[in-house]
Amino acid sequence: MKTASLILWLCILVAVFFLGRWSKRCEKVETIKVETITQTKTDTVRIVEPLEIVRTEVRQEIVEIPADTVYLPGDTVRITVPIEVKEYRDSLYALQIEGYRPRLLWVEVYPRTEYIYRTETKTISNPSRRWSLGPSASYGYDIKNNRWAPSVGVSVQYTLWSW
Repeated sequence: MKTASLILWLCILVAVFFLGRWSKRCEKVETIKVETITQTKTDTVRIVEPLEIVRTEVRQEIVEIPADTVYLPGDTVRITVPIEVKEYRDSLYALQIEGYRPRLLWVEVYPRTEYIYRTETKTISNPSRRWSLGPSASYGYDIKNNRWAPSVGVSVQYTLWSW
């Protein structure tokens, strides 16, 4: 009788072992994927003959120029030339120029814009195995001796809920 129950228990243990192998495997607990793309774009803004905002005469310089078409030493005329500072300003640019009758013909501005795209994928899954085999300690009713008694052994269980 003892050998028959021992063989039965061994068969049950082998069956439980193979049931556990056939059950669903555990998947990865957590997968995090962060992808950041930085894109820099350079735009060209061309402003033709911008409007002058401020005009200031800074100083006057004396310039010697020839008095005639034929240049002779000492044959010069002194002329006073006004030196001006002009300021041009807009939301895209600001500049200042200086000289005799200064005039700005055009300005090109190259503003840079950075676009950052971020993709984040987070997957958390923890499906556990349904079948398990392990030691157990319990307290229950012993049918053989007709009384309540503690028991220690190996248990096979199927998990219905997990938390």
